[in-house]
Amino acid sequence: MRGARLHEAARAVAADHGKAVDAVRAALRPLHDEAVERELGTIPVARLQDVTEGRLRLGNVEGSGLRTVGSVLEAGPYRLRQIPGVGQRTVDQMLAAARRLSEAVRETVAVHLDVDRPEPGTTALVMALQVLVEAGPEARRAVDRAAALSQRLGPLLTAARPAAGRIRMLLAGQEKRARALAAVDEIRSLVEEAEQAGLPELLAQTSVDLLRGSPSDVAAWVDFELRSAEYYSLLAEIAGRPPDTAAAEGFLPEEIAERVRTQHLDDAHRRVSLRGYQAFGARFALAQRKVILGDEMGLGKTIQAIAVLAHLAAEGQSHFMVVCPASVLVNWTREIEARSALRVTVLHGPDRHDAFADWKGRG
Repeated sequence: MRGARLHEAARAVAADHGKAVDAVRAALRPLHDEAVERELGTIPVARLQDVTEGRLRLGNVEGSGLRTVGSVLEAGPYRLRQIPGVGQRTVDQMLAAARRLSEAVRETVAVHLDVDRPEPGTTALVMALQVLVEAGPEARRAVDRAAALSQRLGPLLTAARPAAGRIRMLLAGQEKRARALAAVDEIRSLVEEAEQAGLPELLAQTSVDLLRGSPSDVAAWVDFELRSAEYYSLLAEIAGRPPDTAAAEGFLPEEIAERVRTQHLDDAHRRVSLRGYQAFGARFALAQRKVILGDEMGLGKTIQAIAVLAHLAAEGQSHFMVVCPASVLVNWTREIEARSALRVTVLHGPDRHDAFADWKGRG
C-alpha cells in the first residue's frame, strides 16, 4: 500500500512538471512563430542565390514586388508562377531554398522578453515560466528522482500483485509466489529508503509548487526583472536550443578552455543550479583568477560571481568583497542571501566602520 502511494506520488510529480512545461511551450509557440515571420521579412530575396549557389534568376521576382524570403513563402507556388519569365522549375527551386532558410531561422531565432513593453503573449509566457523558476532546482531534482523511483517501483508493483490477497497467492504458481514475495521485500526496502531521505514530503511539496501558478502578471514581470537569467536559461532549455559550445565558452583557445573545464566547482554553499555557460564562467574565473566577465545583460553574471565566492568559501576562504554602486546594494544583498549560504555584511552608511570591523573579524 505504501509502495503504491509512493508510486502514485512520483507519477503525479512527473505529470505536474509535464503540464508546467507544456504550458510554457504553448505560450512560446505563437511568439516564436511571430519572431520567425519577422526575421524572414528582413531577409532579402537575393539570399536565395546563396542557398542555390547562384542558380536562380531573381530579377523578375524582385520586380514583381516580392523582395524578402518571407514574401516569397507567403506568395506560394501559384502566385510565383504568374510572374513573367518564372517557370515551374524556378518556382520549385525558389520555394525549396526559401524553406531551407525558414528552417534555419526557426532553429536559431529567439523570443525576446521586454519588461518595459509587456504584451499579452509575452506576459503569458513569463507567467508560465515563473511556475518552474519559482519551483527552483529542487523541483528539477524531485522530478528526476520521481522518474527513477517510478521506473523501479512500476515493475515491482506488478510483480507483487499476487501478494495482495490470500486467494491470489493460492492461485499463483510457486514461481509467481516467489517473485511476488521478493518484489514485496524490495518495495518495502525502497519505501523505507525513500522515507528516510524525506522523498514523500519532497514530492508532495513539488506538486504543490508546480500547481500553484503565478499570483499576477505584475508579480511575474517583477520576478522576471530580478531573475531574468534563470528565465532565459529555462526558456532555452525548454525550447530545445542549447547554446553553441564554442560561444558558451567564449571562443577561448583550446588549451585555456580545457583547463577551465577541468576546474572543480564546489556547490556546497550554493543554493542555485547553474546553466552550462554559467558554470563555465564560474570555472573560468577560478582558473584564470584575474578576469572580466562580459556578456548581455540578464544572462547571470551575478550568479556566476556568487558561485565563485561559494566555491572559495567551501575551500576554507572567509573574506570576500563586492565593490558596486550603492543603487545595486540591495540587489547584491538579496541575491547572495538567496543563492548562497554566505553571510552578508553591507559596508555603507553611517555604520560602515562598525560593519567593516565586523566583516574583518568574522568574514
